[in-house]
Amino acid sequence: MSRTIAGEVRRHRRARGMSAQALADRCAELGITSLPRSVIANLENGRRGNVTFAEVLVLAAALDVAPAVLVFPVGHAETVEYLPGETAAPLDALGWFNGTGRDDDSALALLLQHQNLEQRIRGHYRRIWDTAKHGETDGPEAQAAREVAEELTAQLREIRAEIRARGLVLPPSAGLDVDGE
Repeated sequence: MSRTIAGEVRRHRRARGMSAQALADRCAELGITSLPRSVIANLENGRRGNVTFAEVLVLAAALDVAPAVLVFPVGHAETVEYLPGETAAPLDALGWFNGTGRDDDSALALLLQHQNLEQRIRGHYRRIWDTAKHGETDGPEAQAAREVAEELTAQLREIRAEIRARGLVLPPSAGLDVDGE
């Protein structure tokens, strides 16, 4: 896993035209002083065999990429070792890591459903807005988008009720009129 992270750090650093010293300086600005230029060079050359989770987060921030990009090289490798001796396609391993590949009743799955519904609802309202801009406020496309948005909003209300019932932290409604909020 460290080799994968090291290779991705090198790939993203070089793609940005950033020197190892510039990366080390940026990491220090972000609060991690355990990554001077020599350590970054040792990491990239395989002489440093471990990377802490905090270091991965700071390296990602310093490189302006999502942390998962350093661990799961989607689009750059056919497989990745995501557990010792366990390999998968990078996108599958990423799904395992972030929970999107799971179908369970965990808090994560519930909140991901919430987020997905909000995005879909906003997409339908965008379609309604776009058709209204073209003067088609009551056309079949606008009406269909309205109906789907209302159905999805009802599902979102149910999920929000489940989140409340479980005593979980309720995400803000992202500007949508849900439950009179």
